[in-house]
Amino acid sequence: MLRILLILTIGMAVQATAQDFNLQVEKMNGIVYIDGVDLGKKLKMNMAWQSEAGILQIGNSYWALGSSWVNLKDTNFLLQTAVQSKISSKQSFWLPLPSSLRIFEKLLNRPIEYDSATAKIYSKPTKDLWSVNLDSKENGEVVELKLSKPFVTETFFTKPNYLLRISGLVIDSAMFSDLAKKSSMISRVIPIQNKQSVQITLVIKDNCEGVELVKKDEGKTLQVVLRKKHYEAKAQTSSSSAAQASGSKKIKTIVLDPGHGGKDPGAIGHNSLKEKEVVLSVGLKLKSKLEEKGFTVKMTRDSDEFIELAKRPKMASDWGGDLFLSLHCNAIDGKERQLRTEGFTFYILRAGGSEEDKAIARRENQAIVLESDKKGKTEISPAEWIILDNQLALYAEKSALLAGYLVESFDGGSIKKMRKGASQAGFMVLVGAYMPAVLAELGFITHPSDATYMSTEKGQNEIAENLAKAIVNFSK
Repeated sequence: MLRILLILTIGMAVQATAQDFNLQVEKMNGIVYIDGVDLGKKLKMNMAWQSEAGILQIGNSYWALGSSWVNLKDTNFLLQTAVQSKISSKQSFWLPLPSSLRIFEKLLNRPIEYDSATAKIYSKPTKDLWSVNLDSKENGEVVELKLSKPFVTETFFTKPNYLLRISGLVIDSAMFSDLAKKSSMISRVIPIQNKQSVQITLVIKDNCEGVELVKKDEGKTLQVVLRKKHYEAKAQTSSSSAAQASGSKKIKTIVLDPGHGGKDPGAIGHNSLKEKEVVLSVGLKLKSKLEEKGFTVKMTRDSDEFIELAKRPKMASDWGGDLFLSLHCNAIDGKERQLRTEGFTFYILRAGGSEEDKAIARRENQAIVLESDKKGKTEISPAEWIILDNQLALYAEKSALLAGYLVESFDGGSIKKMRKGASQAGFMVLVGAYMPAVLAELGFITHPSDATYMSTEKGQNEIAENLAKAIVNFSK
């Protein structure tokens, strides 16, 4: 058994108090787990045990034994591995580190950090950000942040996302909770606390012409100035009100990406079935079903043509997509393994995953080899994961939620669920999709039962119907 010191600093904006106490931590298969029951008690959080369902409620979060998914305020979060009931003969609710700490950050509204070198967990007090205010003017709005001292800032603006990164600042994300509700120019605010900085993303509405950061009081006051478009400043017409009403739908434009195509057949499966043909047929059927429900649907390909991997997510972003779904069929080598390996899995873009998941990603990434005469790489490097941090931080939670709805829609159907039905890996086709994005492995094209079902008109229609159902539920 491994014991570590958990140092939690819990306090208000101006004055903080610290509590130090020991918690039990265990290690299994290279993953560190923390005793969730002990942690909840030490934090004096309300807990409830649903024995029949195997669910532990900690605050507003729900943790299920054997599951990698955690529900918090109607949003699902994906852990790096499942919650365990027993490690080293010790019964409890064992939660994997560090991903479980992200849930406790949201419960406490405090950044929590795990330092593997010193085996310590700690949270900093939020006293450097004093206030967040919104001032509405005739020609725009001003978001003002009052700080205790000057901080180094960076800004990035790629419509509709305005990113303000402040190095060394620790915030209470609750201070931004009602900002979008008060604003007529901001649809969403996403504050993300990292170890070295905080990133505040403002999702800007179409009525904004430009954004500028102004520093006052020697840098201790930051003002994000949003300028209205000229026609918005002059008058609020009935047509603009109608446009705002029609824009209230959460998801409007869906981008479907049938994988492979043209010179890239994808996997060749049972009875010579081609992956590129199955996913294109399912994609076209899904497009019709979604359009019937009022969505705008774009497809990266609607015929047998080859589209480069990097172009697919870029097309989705250029089209202003609100959701990106890449369609694929899984495959495996070896006759014996082909007979016993079946099932669907929905993937989100995230580092890690099992070796099996990494192998699946490498196979799907092989399409990059066809893009030039040179041998292409099939894995995302550690340095590239760092660059992808912004995209992951913005959309990982929504992507995980979408994957959860997809698993729920497919569970119990003609194609079985492979393991938990949802996982994570470095699929290059998801890189650059600045929206919730999921790669669907609809089934194993090398498994006789899966392949036969996916090759039929009935099977493809049912798959398309299940996909559409999940997307509709996600969009509500």
